[in-house]
Amino acid sequence: MHLPEPLILEPHSVPRLRWGVMGPGAIAETWVGAVQKHTQQQVTAVASRTAGRAREFANTHSLDHVSADYDELVSREDIDALYIASYPSDHFDHAMLGLRAGKHVLVEKPLTLQSNQAAELLSFARSQGLLAMEAMWTRYLPQSTILRALLKSGDLGQPELFAAQFCTDNRAVERLWTPGGGGILFDMGIYTLAMAQQILGNPSTISSSGIVGANGIEQELSVSLGYESGARAHLLVSGIATLPQVASCSFEKAQVGLHAPFFVPSAITIGTKDFYPDETTWKDTTGIQGHEGLAYQATWFANYVVQGLVESPVHPHEDVVATLRVMEEILESLSTA
Repeated sequence: MHLPEPLILEPHSVPRLRWGVMGPGAIAETWVGAVQKHTQQQVTAVASRTAGRAREFANTHSLDHVSADYDELVSREDIDALYIASYPSDHFDHAMLGLRAGKHVLVEKPLTLQSNQAAELLSFARSQGLLAMEAMWTRYLPQSTILRALLKSGDLGQPELFAAQFCTDNRAVERLWTPGGGGILFDMGIYTLAMAQQILGNPSTISSSGIVGANGIEQELSVSLGYESGARAHLLVSGIATLPQVASCSFEKAQVGLHAPFFVPSAITIGTKDFYPDETTWKDTTGIQGHEGLAYQATWFANYVVQGLVESPVHPHEDVVATLRVMEEILESLSTA
């Protein structure tokens, strides 16, 4: 069976945007490192609400400017775009601050913790002619471009059954267990839901069960989604247990699997539906490994900006809001169980 070639955007082929970083925490450390290593984008300024943190971050990454606060950062005329990596509960306010200052924004996932806020934010960005993009970096990885090409070709037939799991013992990550930090659904489960949506669209039925801690924050989730086509999706997410992070889908004419970890640069396999299938695998050999894959979205973001786009063609606004609504329904189900 045949796999199309990936679509990899050459970093030199897009304009060099000047970036400011809002919220220099762990993920921002990783994002800036990846961008500086694998793109032509220029990270030039940073701001933090924690005294001394921005200066430390700037020194580590050789950034030119440290802003005293977020208002000063967004008002800089030498910044084109903002990477917002603050607490999820702050994403809406911080993204709106940047948009009101006329900056394009790349907001760490989840875009917001509430779907109505996401819809408001994205609508405002559109009205200002600005690109607002949730940093769902999996959609910009090479293997995702292969998956999209397969889906577009129609050669797979209709999807039947999708399964994905993201289970990692993250009990040491304090943010996940703190109100406003997102929890495992918004931080981990969002990858499985976004992948299901990319392949199957939006569900017509949602059922879930799980383990909820004494503080009301979810620890483990099992989610089943039904679709009007008759397709199904089963998702397993855990922050207290570890399993291979795989995703796969059975179609009418073939099966497709994304190798573990499916949300970083890895591999994709297409095979027949036999017990011993004939398979073809594309493996990522670019040298961009693990979370260095965050660099891809920065290059694509710059490409969208130069085209004058106000939303990502591969992760449009309606997809972002729809996934947040699914997560809200999952959490509501857990709270009333």
